[in-house]
Order: sequence, then structure tokens, then C-alpha cells
Amino acid sequence: MPVLLLCSVGGSPEPVVTSLIASKPDRVIFIASRDTAREVENKILPEAVAQGVVIGPGQYDIRAVDDAQDFAGCTTVVRARENEIREWLGRGNDYSVLVDFTGGTKCMSAAIALVARNWSCTFSYVGGNERTKGGVGVVVSGREMIFHTENPWNSLGYQAVDEAIVLFDQLEYEAAGRLLKSILPRITAPDVRQEIAALQNLAAGYREWDRFAHKAALTRFTDVLKNMNNLRHLLGGDKAENLSRQVREHVAFLEQLVGAQDMFPKILDLLANARRRLHQGRFDDAVARLYRSIEALAQHRLKASYGIADTGKVPLEMVPEPLRAKWASRAGGEGKVRLALQDDYELLRALGDPMGDRFVALGLADREKSPLSQRNRSILAHGFDPVPAKVFHDLWRAVLDLGEIKESDLLQFPTLSENH
Repeated sequence: MPVLLLCSVGGSPEPVVTSLIASKPDRVIFIASRDTAREVENKILPEAVAQGVVIGPGQYDIRAVDDAQDFAGCTTVVRARENEIREWLGRGNDYSVLVDFTGGTKCMSAAIALVARNWSCTFSYVGGNERTKGGVGVVVSGREMIFHTENPWNSLGYQAVDEAIVLFDQLEYEAAGRLLKSILPRITAPDVRQEIAALQNLAAGYREWDRFAHKAALTRFTDVLKNMNNLRHLLGGDKAENLSRQVREHVAFLEQLVGAQDMFPKILDLLANARRRLHQGRFDDAVARLYRSIEALAQHRLKASYGIADTGKVPLEMVPEPLRAKWASRAGGEGKVRLALQDDYELLRALGDPMGDRFVALGLADREKSPLSQRNRSILAHGFDPVPAKVFHDLWRAVLDLGEIKESDLLQFPTLSENH
């Protein structure tokens, strides 16, 4: 396996030599100070050759920092190597990067660790079992050993989990899933990969649901429930138990949405979606969903109570007089009339349905003053005006009253952080 070693160089050559001997790299980038840069060719490489590891002139670069105590300057020098690191890793799956931050100043070591955390690499540290100054000084020469080797992403993956949880709780399921997906290839520990994959799947499930892709969400949640133990480690026992209960409830509701012919659960789902758009400040999207909900409530009532299955093709004989005579000119050759939202509720009133009366009482029938008119002027309908928050809240109260729906009837998506 071809190895690129990036290592910091301090005043003692022994740790670097130890790292060279242990890794036998094909390519080396030495990060040195102005004072220690000469040590690479004067001491480190000759000692490595003496130990049987030959690093030829074309196999290494020495990159010196101007001030070894300047953290920002050290970071800039290391970041300048990122393209080379990516190019090396891009050569194939068997190409690897080893990062050794043992030598040099603390600023140099910190800069290397900070920048390299974004790489698919392995961290290495040269320590020892015998030190000067009663065990608190430097490693005794000749007693060096590779003390710690670890893929940083097996630990840093949990930092990404924290960031993904914040996105999840902000209803940004797509962004949370993308973040988790991006780090999975960097993680080598099987248990960590399984945990993060389970959280990614959870985010993907709610992303699909939020897009009304109910079948896809149901498939995702079935898999989530099978792998709930992985989420227990990430979220903690109590949080995971609550999540498991919520997901099971949501699976039952999704099965209703996918399999049932009844429109009412879909209306509840649409309203819950509108509430989520409100929480994101997306008033145009939220009001568009409320408009469709108001229309769907009428369609549901006409079908359930009066057998009118399709408001796009209403037989004229199902319309009572005098409304039938009023709409007669709109009927086509088949004697059927196509209804818009206001027509739906006019028909309900003509049929003596109380929902039609509530529509008028709530001010929704007034084509000029109704909050529905503001929706018609929005960018998602027929105009260019942004929808203000007040319009949403006016329509929100109206649609709940119209459908005799309580907010507690609407499902809420889970939150994952401890603050919720």
C-alpha cells in the first residue's frame, strides 16, 4: 500500500526517524521550522538510511514555516499541502496518508491536527516508555515507539453527528443526511460507521416524508427500527426509546397514508407540513399548503357525504337548484362541470352542509378581503408578492376552524438534541 507521510520536525530527529522506519513511506512531506529544516537532510534521512529506509531526493519535500510559534502561519503552510494530499488519495483506494504530529512546536502540531482532521488519513504519534526528568521530560533517545495510531474520523465523526443533529432539529433533513453521508467513507471503525449510517437513514426518512414521498419514508423507517440499537449509542437510552416510540407511531400513520383511500389523513399530513414550513420562515410554501388543505377539506366532504368523487368532473344533476341553473353554461358536452376552490364551498352551501357556512363565516368567501386573495398574489400562485407571516396565521386559524381540527391532531417530527 503506497503511503504518504506528513510529519512535523522538531529539535530531536529521533521521533521522525522512528516514524519513517515504522511506515516506510513512498512520499514524505516534512513540516519544519526555519531552524530544523536543515536537520532533515543532515540527520534524519541519513539515520533512516542507516536503519534500512531510503527516501530519495524525488520522494520528499521540506516545507518550512516562517515562525514556529505562529499558529495561523503554521496552519497556512499545512493547508497549502491539501491539493497534494487529495491528489495522492485520488490515485486509488490503496493509497493512504499518515500524519505524524510528534515533532515541532505545539503550534505546528496543533496546526497539522486541525487541518488534517478533514483528510482521510491515519494519525500517528511517537511516544516512549522512558522519559527524562523523572518521567515528565522528553523521550529518552533510543526508547521511541509508535504510541498511538488512529483514524481521526473514528472520533471526529461524532462531531459531525452533533452538527447533523442541529440540522435535523432545524428540519434541514437533506443537509443533515448529506453531512453524514460525506463523512462515512472516512470512517474505518465498523461500529461508528453503523451508528452514523443509522442516523443518516433516519434523516433520509424524514426528508422523504417532508417531500410527501410516503412510501420511500416508510421503507427508510422500517430499516431504522431494525437498527435502533445503533442510535441508542449515539443519542442515549432515554432519547432513543422516545425516538423508537415516535418512529413506530409514524410508521403506523404512514401506512394509513400509503394504503388508505380516505383523504383526511393526507389533509392532516399536509397541515403538519405547513406548520414545519412556518417554523422555517417559509411563509409562501406554508400558505400554498394551507390553500391546498382548504381545497382538500371541501373535496373530502363532497366525496364522503355526497358521493362526488371528482370535483374536476361533477355531473350537473348532482348540483341542486338554483346553483345548477347558474352553472349550466359551464357544463361541457358530457354535462359535467369543473369546480375551483370557491365553487367547492358554494356547492357545499347549496347542499346545506355546515362546512360551507363556516367557510363564509370565516371570511374565506370574500374574494377581495379573504387571506386566500393574498395567496393568489404570491410568487407561488399568480403574482410576485411575498406572503407575510400574518397571512399564514390568519389562514392557519381559519383552516383549523373550517375542518374542526385541533393542532394536537397533527403529528410532529422528532427532535434529537437534549435541548428539545
